[in-house]
Amino acid sequence: MKYLLSVFFLTCSMFASAAGDSNFSLGVGVDHAGLGAKYSINRDKDKYFGSLGWKGFSEEAGSVTGYGLGWERLVSSDSHSLGAFLGLVEVDYAGDDAVRYHGVALLYNYYFSGFSDSSFVLGAAVHAGASSYDGPYYDDNTTGATVKLAYQW
Repeated sequence: MKYLLSVFFLTCSMFASAAGDSNFSLGVGVDHAGLGAKYSINRDKDKYFGSLGWKGFSEEAGSVTGYGLGWERLVSSDSHSLGAFLGLVEVDYAGDDAVRYHGVALLYNYYFSGFSDSSFVLGAAVHAGASSYDGPYYDDNTTGATVKLAYQW
């Protein structure tokens, strides 16, 4: 976990020095890798991002770190965007194991004060993922929908 956080923040700092227009946000949602942080680089109407977060915990399986990469495109005014996310989309717990589903999510986000400005963000996502878990009671595939609430700087 410490290694992942170090790599994430080192990457963010490298991109921050190379990008003139970037955002950092904290929130909960698929594109924040659960409860986590998202660093975005803005290019005109596009936003490219990486995220790292906490997906869940069980006493038997421990804590699960979420991660992923994504892209958003401004589609209407300065507030509505659509996008895609690739990464860990869902976690279920099977006794001593955490069943991790990697896949894709389609995103909608509404930026209350603008796409690149400091703002609250409300959104929704639909996702599909697959797991290599080989135990009973859990499917190889999953689908779902989630809401998102975040604040970006």
